[in-house]
Amino acid sequence: MGPRPARNVSNATIALAAGGTGGHLFPAEALARELIARGHCAVIYTERRGAAYTQALQGLDHVVLPARSLAGGPVGKLAAAWTIARATWRARRDLGRRGAALMVGFGGYPSFAPALAAKSLGLPLLLHEQATRLSLANRKLLRFASGVATSFPRIDGAEGFDPARIVETGNPVRRAILDARAPYPEIADAGPLQLLVVGGSQSARVFGEVVPPALLALPDSLRARLRLALQYKGDDAETIAVRLGGAGVQAEIRPFFDDMGVRLRAAHLVIARAGATTAADLLAVGRPAVFVPIPHGGSRLEQRRNAEALAEAGVGWCVSEPSLTAASLAALLGDLFAAPQRLQRAAQAAADLGRPRAAQALADVVERMLAGHAPAAE
Repeated sequence: MGPRPARNVSNATIALAAGGTGGHLFPAEALARELIARGHCAVIYTERRGAAYTQALQGLDHVVLPARSLAGGPVGKLAAAWTIARATWRARRDLGRRGAALMVGFGGYPSFAPALAAKSLGLPLLLHEQATRLSLANRKLLRFASGVATSFPRIDGAEGFDPARIVETGNPVRRAILDARAPYPEIADAGPLQLLVVGGSQSARVFGEVVPPALLALPDSLRARLRLALQYKGDDAETIAVRLGGAGVQAEIRPFFDDMGVRLRAAHLVIARAGATTAADLLAVGRPAVFVPIPHGGSRLEQRRNAEALAEAGVGWCVSEPSLTAASLAALLGDLFAAPQRLQRAAQAAADLGRPRAAQALADVVERMLAGHAPAAE
């Protein structure tokens, strides 16, 4: 087979496939908006959970496909296979109607069917991996891929794939996050201390259970300075806010923050999970964090690796969830707020590692592939 003819880069329709979590959808959103700014058309294929991020998808063409994990017994796998077949057929028909020129897969099981549909039409497939190891979906799709873009210099799970077709671009960050980039806010003597606590797109109940009693255990003088923004979905959120307020802590508790950029900009310290998108957002804005990796599920090892790597780089502190108690967290927060220079150094380390131009770098790779070139960045 001869070389693929060069494609017309201008006005090409680029398809993007992303799972239903923010960790997959937000990088896809960032790339879609960058491609549109360059004159391309872009469409995102996701599932119902991804479609619930209405703010992220606002103004973007997107298609909601059926999706189901392959987890489970024989009956579950059979049902999943049928769902994937239906989604592949629908995606193939839609891709053909749009005249799509290339597919970018961002992982998550809902990305599998659109990627298969693209390959059935002979389209180039570029996989983007947000973590330090290829996700299950991306590992399954690797043999069909024309290239792989990574967020870190090293990636596990791509053994046997041509290294010349792997390029590090970083993890694309949403414009709302990039617009929040600003110098680390000064911590004045007796001034307010902004603490942001988020559990990723799925929230984290443990933070609602541990953070409030940890803050209540702090000295009165420190509590009076705290300004807490806590992402928490529990039914007792109002009760927690009242209790904290009675102890002098100004607290805002919501199930989800849709103004994350603004909150990161104001934060002196963040307590968060260690997902790849959370890490990319923190690095882009340059804020220190206490990382608490998720202790179970498929993301367990990925988040632990992320948290340990970021802690070693001086960006923050890694605390395992079993070790996260009210007493241990109160001790850590007391030490950090008593020595603001430690927070300032961690903030600078985060900013130094940030990749604010990741979306542009990934869009460059897409355009090189459209032109028939290798995916590696120039």
